[in-house]
Parts: sequence; structure tokens; C-alpha cells
Amino acid sequence: MSRASKELAAALEALRDRSVVNDSRDYARRWAQAQTRAASLRKRVLLPAGVLAIVGALVYFLVLPQLGLDRALVTTAIGETRTVALDDGSRIVLDTSSRMRVSFSASVRDIELLDGQAQFQVARDAHRPFRVRTGTAEIVALGTLFDVARLPSRTTVTLIEGRVRVRTISPEVSSLVEALVPGQQLRIGGDGQLLDKKPVKIEDVTAWQRGKIVLDDMPLGEALATLNRYSRTQIVIRDTALQSRHISGAFRSGDVETEAVTLQRYFGLKESARSDSMILLEPN
Repeated sequence: MSRASKELAAALEALRDRSVVNDSRDYARRWAQAQTRAASLRKRVLLPAGVLAIVGALVYFLVLPQLGLDRALVTTAIGETRTVALDDGSRIVLDTSSRMRVSFSASVRDIELLDGQAQFQVARDAHRPFRVRTGTAEIVALGTLFDVARLPSRTTVTLIEGRVRVRTISPEVSSLVEALVPGQQLRIGGDGQLLDKKPVKIEDVTAWQRGKIVLDDMPLGEALATLNRYSRTQIVIRDTALQSRHISGAFRSGDVETEAVTLQRYFGLKESARSDSMILLEPN
């Protein structure tokens, strides 16, 4: 060992028991212990908080009435569907771009479909009829499976299983009450008047749950409203003379390019403008 190294070692040895060094060593040890305790505390506190947040979201969106919530609003975004399980065993599947308000308590089971489409699987409860309302119709069921679609121009009710009673709601004419059997569909206009009752293919009505849209002899205005719910890019046809013409076809949900090409060929249109939010079609 060199002379310089020996002198440095002697100096460090002399400092080892000095109070300032001991204090620094104790401070470093206490700081390390404090950091360990803090990390342990974060794990015990923050992890359960995150779990509680997730559980809270599941309770709110999937089991709404468990806590007796009244008039809870449930919505879906474009491309999203949501399943809501009620505590009586009923189950609702809400389609894309749809909104409903749920009123559920010991005495009522009421759903208001504000926009879009939903399928309702209703658990039987003789003391609490299950009611679904749109602007122009009220559907009452005890134990059944049915589909309701609400567009600006009409409400469509399709019975899949069981029985339902549908009452029209109109400020201009007296209400009518119709009973449906499985496989029947009832259409009610935007004015609350009954349009028709007819047999339909259940697989076509429920195609939206398999990522498809089936248009069955539908007026163009209603067809556009249906197709546009599934895409951020809206197809626009401003020619009013075409709105009442009918179209049939099957599409993949949200496939706006195929929809636009089909509409051009079907009605003799051309694309006159395009952006991220709109495809404008006009007569040739």
C-alpha cells in the first residue's frame, strides 16, 4: 500500500466513530425503512381502490338495480353493445349508438328506449309487469323475449318468444292495443299510428347481434338512419324524392364503403363529396 493510501485509510478510520458520520448513517437507514413502509402502504391502499373502481363500474353498468337505482341512463357508443343484467334475472342487450333509461324498484320494471335498438329477455314476475316505452309505443311483457327498435320515423317491436301486448301512443288518435305471437313484428309510425303487423324472419331482426344489418323492404330514409348508427362516417342523401323509395339488402355493421357503393348502384347515385364524417350521394 502506498503512503497516500495509508494516510487515506487512517483518516477514514478516524472518522468512522465521529457523530456526524453516525448521524448520516442512521438517517440513510431510516430513510430506506420509510420508503419500504410507504411502498407497502401504497399496495395496501391503492390496489383495493382500483379494484373497488372496477367493481363499482361493473355494478353500475351490469347490475344497475342491485342498489335500487332509479332512472339510470345507459348508453352505447358507435360500434359498442352492452349487456345489462337486472337483479330479477331479466337481461337487456343494448345495440350500438343507443340510449335507454332504466327505472327499477320493488314495484316497477320500466325501461324507456330513447334511441336505437335493444333486445329484452324478461324474467316472469306477475306482480311487476315489465314495460318498455318509446315515444309512440308501450310494450308490456311478463316473461318473454322481444326486440325493440326506435328510429325518428317509427318504432318496431318484434316478438321472439312468449307474449307481449303493445299499446300505441298518439296525441291525435285513440290508442290501439295489439297482442303479438312469436315471429310477428309490429310497426308504429312517428305519429303514433299503427303501420302494420306482419310475420318476419327472426334471424334477420336479430342480425345486429351477429355484426350484420338486414334491411327488408325498408324506406330509404329509415335505411340510412339504421346504417348510420354503426359508423362515424354518415351517408347523406339529400334528394327528398328518394326518401320514400324502398331498399333490401344485408351489410356488415359499419362497412360504410360497401353501403355507399350499394346505394349508388341501387338508386343511380354518385359520390359528390367526402370527408371523415360524411359521404354525400346525389343523383347522376
